[in-house]
Amino acid sequence: MEDEARNVYREVQDRHVLRTADVYQTEIEDGVTGYSDTLLSVVANFRNGGAPEGFNAQSMVGKSKRGEVALRLFAVIDHDTRTFVRAGFKTRGCLAMTGCASATCSMIEGRTFDEALALTIEDVREAVGGVPAGKANTLTFSVEAVRALIGDFLAREGAGLAE
Repeated sequence: MEDEARNVYREVQDRHVLRTADVYQTEIEDGVTGYSDTLLSVVANFRNGGAPEGFNAQSMVGKSKRGEVALRLFAVIDHDTRTFVRAGFKTRGCLAMTGCASATCSMIEGRTFDEALALTIEDVREAVGGVPAGKANTLTFSVEAVRALIGDFLAREGAGLAE
């Protein structure tokens, strides 16, 4: 009797399911219109997804006003040289965010904080071959995530807000 009470899922014997045409995806949407071949190549071949083992800094940026676009960066940073040893990412949203995140990780690996802070929106745009007009915020998120990543590392080291 007790087992029966725990089974909250009960199969309805006589169930009717109505399906509309959109369930079958009868219309094919062109989801890559406006994306550069370079960006699509970066997305198809990214190597730095996920959090690298032993990461000691992380950041998250994004928006959720009209559909969520989010980027989390992770990095292994050398304490002595303040150099990015490895970087990784997790994204939610669009192809542009994934492409920008991957390119940004590749661009900061091996760089010092000063070199990484010099990274610009134009540098990321060039690395991915541009993004569609409505996706320009992904470029900004990538650059800001690097700044936040450095801020997180410094905060973990005991730095104050001014630093």
